[in-house]
Amino acid sequence: MASAKVKTQDEDEVIIEEEIGVFEQTIKQVSAPTTEKRKRDDELPTGSPSKYASNSDRNRSGTTTAELDALPVPFWKKLNYRQPFFETNEIGFFSLINRADEKECFDDKRYLRVYKYPVQTLNVNFDLKIGELDFTSDEQSKNINAMLWWTLKHKDTILKNNKFTFDFLSWRGVLRLIMFSIFEKHSDWLLAVIKFKNAYFLCEYVTDNQIKEEQNMTPQHRSFCYYGHKFEEYVTKNNTSIETLNPSKQFSGVFQSTIGSHRLLYGAEMDCVIERSSSTTEHIELKVCAGKTVDDLPFRYNRKFAKWWIQCFLVGIKTMIIGLRDDNGIVNTLTPLNISQMEQAAETWTRQSFFNFFLSFADFLKQHVTNEYSLDQKDVVLFHFEPSSQRITMKKSSDSKYHFIPDWFFNGFQ
Repeated sequence: MASAKVKTQDEDEVIIEEEIGVFEQTIKQVSAPTTEKRKRDDELPTGSPSKYASNSDRNRSGTTTAELDALPVPFWKKLNYRQPFFETNEIGFFSLINRADEKECFDDKRYLRVYKYPVQTLNVNFDLKIGELDFTSDEQSKNINAMLWWTLKHKDTILKNNKFTFDFLSWRGVLRLIMFSIFEKHSDWLLAVIKFKNAYFLCEYVTDNQIKEEQNMTPQHRSFCYYGHKFEEYVTKNNTSIETLNPSKQFSGVFQSTIGSHRLLYGAEMDCVIERSSSTTEHIELKVCAGKTVDDLPFRYNRKFAKWWIQCFLVGIKTMIIGLRDDNGIVNTLTPLNISQMEQAAETWTRQSFFNFFLSFADFLKQHVTNEYSLDQKDVVLFHFEPSSQRITMKKSSDSKYHFIPDWFFNGFQ
């Protein structure tokens, strides 16, 4: 859950003009004819690493096949040509404390939170600054051991004829990273991919740039991150004065989805449920944002809301509860927001642009990850997105730190 600061419409228009200038320089197709390839290279910004492949330590290594091993990230409007099929179903759940430790995962709903207020509540007075100075929280692990633990526990239902019933396994955050690459200008990302029993396992790794961003985070940005946690505590607990906030305790849904012809299995941390009746609950997402009403939120231009939309849409969430705060960190109003409102109002992104780019990446991944993972042959392929070049490069790695599938998981399917 994240907090965000609203930008003015003028600021967003400037950002959009800059992005159009950058994205229109991207390459159209890796497999283009030679003349198109030359034209493409000419359009790259000066100093573009067109003849380099990125290493995990962010050093460059010369290669004669870099062009063939890169996926260009096109201007988003070039991805608007069709609406891919999408369907999602929640097929499981679990509670966890640490994503990296299967011993701290529980096959139950012990950490599921319940929303406590009416969806439209005026005149609340939640001070999001309370407890901030005493709060310490480690960055959420990107490890997928918790998902592997759940997969192994349910192997009877997701393994048929010695093959998984899905094509890709990851956390939801990885899918959002990939999809939002068409707009990302600042943060890079690194994914390690392993093929096992005909399925592709994706695990995110922290990059040097991400570490620097974390170290250089402003006090205001850190406050915004805390605001999100504190808001969740206010609206999902009866007495915040006696129950300590512990973001490590999470409830995760497990979702099986189809995008185009690709089948996905992913886990997603769920903020809470709202009780629609005595026997019916519905997942909702909680967010904090500056403003007095929902009308203050710049859905037309600010692509921050596209991230919110992806996050919700991938797990079938239709309703968000927004805590509208002032500049002093005081939430005065709780208001519902249907994610369709964001999509209908947006003028700088579309659903099909995100899903069509994911399909391009999925095809690119399958083309380059061909060897099956085994204890004797631990093949891993790294995919690295760099905003400066607007492309995703790949390379094989033998570094043991990327061998993210543990032996207990591998042996459990022998």
